[in-house]
Amino acid sequence: MDRRVKNVVFLIAACAVALSLAAHFFAFFPFDLKITSELQEEKNPVFALVMQDVSTLGETWIAILMVGAVMLFYIARREFLEAGFVLVTASNFVLTSVLKVLIARPRPPVFSLNPADLFPMVDQYSFPSGHVLFFVSFFGFIAYLAWLHQGGRVRILIMGSCGLLILLIGPSRVFLGAHWASDVLGSYVIGALWLFLIISGYQLASHQKYPAQQKPE
Repeated sequence: MDRRVKNVVFLIAACAVALSLAAHFFAFFPFDLKITSELQEEKNPVFALVMQDVSTLGETWIAILMVGAVMLFYIARREFLEAGFVLVTASNFVLTSVLKVLIARPRPPVFSLNPADLFPMVDQYSFPSGHVLFFVSFFGFIAYLAWLHQGGRVRILIMGSCGLLILLIGPSRVFLGAHWASDVLGSYVIGALWLFLIISGYQLASHQKYPAQQKPE
């Protein structure tokens, strides 16, 4: 691994640890209240609809269906390695659950658990955001595969769509009152580190399969 990449990864890991410890010891920060207030003061109905729809994509069953659909797509193309690593992106659910229980940060006061929630003992906690972690790891890996194996407008469309969803999911969780901004920030950092590990694993596993892989133009 390039030394500069190692330094970046180390910095991201250090930030992830620092933000996790901060979330454990502090229920929220002053900037959390300010950002939440500013986002929730936005009354544009289109904005509210976009925030709601983007957040809905991260609900457990919809997330599972999306992972399954993309897996089937790659299986149909006989790209079993890619299908397997798409499944690996779902490991963020385990990571999220472990971190939530360890850090045990309470949700914002306006948040209330859905009575039909599948994992109430985990979802009562705020840090990290499972939605953000899922979007970064899943859509981030899809974007990486598009960058690696697609070309032209298809690559741009897939990467642009995935990037936009990743960008919007954080604010949507704050807007809906499910998380503090610091939850979202920490989740982006942890998600980036997790995505790096997934991509590194994929590169290692695909080394023999794609020894001279070139990105299409």
